[in-house]
Amino acid sequence: MSQTLEHLRRMLEAAVTTPGNYDRFREAGLIHSNDCLQLSPDWQQAFLNLRPIDKQTVRESPGLFLADVDDIVYRGATSGSRGQSFIYFAGTKWNEVRISSRRRALEWWGIGENTPIINVASRMQPVRAIDVAIAGEPTQYFIHILNSLITERPVVIRGYPSRLCEVATRLKNKSTPSVIAVICTGECLFEYQQALLESVFHAPVINEYGCQETGIFGLTCPEAGHLHLDGERCLYEVIDGQLVTTDLFNLVMPVVRYKCGDLVELNTEPCPCGRPGFTAKVLGRIEDNVRTIEGLKRPGEISMPALEGILNYQVVRREGTQIDIWIQPGDSVDFTPQSLEPLVNWMDATFGEVRAEIFLDDAQEMNTVPVRRCNDAFWIRCITKESWTKWLNEPRLPKGAAFQAAQLLKKLIEPGVIVGSGLPPTTQAMLTDILDSPPCKEPQVERMTARVLLFACSFLADEPEVVSIYHRAAERVKRAVAQIGQYDGTAIVDLLVPTLFLETNVATAIWAEYPLPVHLQGSLDTFNVHHLLHAFEPALRQANASGSKTIVRSLKPILSILIGDLNFFAPRFGTWLLAHWGELIHGQAIALSPIPKAPKDDDFLTAWLAWRQDMIRGGQHQDIRLSALADAARAHEEQARVYLEKGYGKLVRGEELHPHQWLDILGANAGILSQGLPSDEVDPIPWAPIMRSLVKPLQMRQEYELAYQCLVASAIPSSRTSAFERLALKVNDKQSVIYDLVASGII
Repeated sequence: MSQTLEHLRRMLEAAVTTPGNYDRFREAGLIHSNDCLQLSPDWQQAFLNLRPIDKQTVRESPGLFLADVDDIVYRGATSGSRGQSFIYFAGTKWNEVRISSRRRALEWWGIGENTPIINVASRMQPVRAIDVAIAGEPTQYFIHILNSLITERPVVIRGYPSRLCEVATRLKNKSTPSVIAVICTGECLFEYQQALLESVFHAPVINEYGCQETGIFGLTCPEAGHLHLDGERCLYEVIDGQLVTTDLFNLVMPVVRYKCGDLVELNTEPCPCGRPGFTAKVLGRIEDNVRTIEGLKRPGEISMPALEGILNYQVVRREGTQIDIWIQPGDSVDFTPQSLEPLVNWMDATFGEVRAEIFLDDAQEMNTVPVRRCNDAFWIRCITKESWTKWLNEPRLPKGAAFQAAQLLKKLIEPGVIVGSGLPPTTQAMLTDILDSPPCKEPQVERMTARVLLFACSFLADEPEVVSIYHRAAERVKRAVAQIGQYDGTAIVDLLVPTLFLETNVATAIWAEYPLPVHLQGSLDTFNVHHLLHAFEPALRQANASGSKTIVRSLKPILSILIGDLNFFAPRFGTWLLAHWGELIHGQAIALSPIPKAPKDDDFLTAWLAWRQDMIRGGQHQDIRLSALADAARAHEEQARVYLEKGYGKLVRGEELHPHQWLDILGANAGILSQGLPSDEVDPIPWAPIMRSLVKPLQMRQEYELAYQCLVASAIPSSRTSAFERLALKVNDKQSVIYDLVASGII
């Protein structure tokens, strides 16, 4: 049996165990009876009789296609065109093959592992540690950042062709460093776009095609420019013009003979480049139709050539014969009827007799929206006492000595540029400038500047210079506090937060360095809260590296534990909580003497801390501690917390959780909150480890959709990537440069 057939057999054996595939398999003759989950002897022939399924079918009941919940290393979301998005999962082997396939194809073009890929003006985020992503409007500042990244070292740029062309029009006839290649993905690539990108970036344009939930991946070859589909990852068929695929490696969520919604022409003739396998031409989405003089066409079937005097254009066909065309002209072009003749000729040849309205975009540099200015004291109050959402929605930067620190903070929490590891060069330069600048003469501003520097350490947690930066920032905090001459609990919190993710020996030394009061109660301000939330993510990596393996493995994702604890205890916060988190993450106590303790007048806190310490240390009195915690609970939210902690204890001890005792938070009729505790007072984030633990037993009970929903709900998003996605979705989503509102069913 060939390797491909062996992979297909294994895929079908996994898929047949899922109810979403079972009926189709039996109908096609892949299995013989209701009691048999083994493939029939003639399964290869029966596979050809298998009825395809589409994205809508999977989206309606994705849990019915979940086969394995033990080996999940990848979580993704489909593109969501026309509202058909769903979350899919994949395992270790799938991810390894995905990475190696992409690496192999990029090597055709001389793009190695040490060549950064910059995702430009798209929703796509860095794949590797050396990669970069830039989001936002193509303003003067955006172009400045892109140019600085291109100048720094040889790079590849990648993005949606329509968005890359928006950037290219603002770089035309300017001194732009060349790049190794331009990768266009996510949309059909047209002739005029390729010509524009090649002329601006002085590099070959590569066409990329992919659909991750199906295992599809393809790249054009440098010799012939043909799109090669990776036949090692996926089986390809075309039925009624639509691409039908079978992913050969996703044994976690196998989709077999899946119609991804793309219309494709496959060519089985050998490519002149000599590489084996299919080549293809992508025509567009199944819902995309354009009325032309030759009838309905797909976007990929329509020629959109380079037109003299026009850099970029977009065509929208409306009702009747009305067409709107947006154009970005070239330099020194006077738009007269004669100069528009190439465009008019193209319209006549493509659409026949139509009524066109032309809109001119002169592609002038877009300047950033002016930011309101304020005095330093007002800015400090905004970031320490008020909501950061309010500050970001109505951005204000100080006009005094705090300006640099405010700029840095804004770039950290609302990044238009993210990198796989560390900080983007422009943000790193801001940080270095502040570190190297003399202390501010105003101690309140200097203290806030130093706090921002400590905050930046969370973004540099994996970088070797983070310890040095931490100590330089800490010295500035101490000097400023000494000048102010009063005790500052918020600054102490900022000094201790990095101990959650720094190496254990460094963290222990920091706790030993600062003489702390036993109780530092209620000292959090808004800045502290955000500092903690951003520090939790590198703390998770530290926990995986050095923490208690039993705890980290049992309470996965431990990030949700930290966020849940903060949400619950923020009003009663003390250094005792930081010390507890330190032990949870590092697997040993890092605050040795004096050990911060919960205040004696708070019975619930005292009982909770005693219980948690017993749990993570494997103590012998866990039942007694839990009983004491239950006795101390008074408010509804404290009683709910007792149930939550009971769940944690069971997970750590390896005891089974019975699903329907724990599912009220997901909307079940009976469960942990059935004793009169109002569900609207329950924070769902800390329940993620419990929800994740319920996935397997729910699947075994054949409650597939509940299992899937628990799996989806147990993921905790990254604060940094979430901020980037919000910006990218707002201004950098995919867009078609030719579409028909009527023929595509939009109106």
